[in-house]
Amino acid sequence: MHDARSVENILEGIIQDEFPDSEGIQSISIVSKTGLMIAGRSASSARAETFSAMAAIMYSAAEATKNDIFKDRIEHVLAVFRNTKLFITELSSSMLIVATVDREMEDERILGSMTKIVTMTREQLPWLR
Repeated sequence: MHDARSVENILEGIIQDEFPDSEGIQSISIVSKTGLMIAGRSASSARAETFSAMAAIMYSAAEATKNDIFKDRIEHVLAVFRNTKLFITELSSSMLIVATVDREMEDERILGSMTKIVTMTREQLPWLR
């Protein structure tokens, strides 16, 4: 039988499965590389689209640096603030996962969960590359 759920609903479910409401996780969202909010919750509910656009710009800048200087593959972008960390990683050729967490959270735990989101997305939406 055909699954009638939207891509957004499937992505919301994947996010919720991997990042249930837990202490230390401020926000998890899926954004397009053009800066549009697709699923999840933004770090800024009042300015979700602005936050999504900024995350896409940061990732794009890191990609440009990689292409021009390092000639290496980008794994993730990490910004560390006084109380918060921002992680950005690629979900597909057109989408990113953006997470904001408390600074005390372990990087490997967050990156591992983000990798699981990529794996689950590829399993449930195989056409999304």
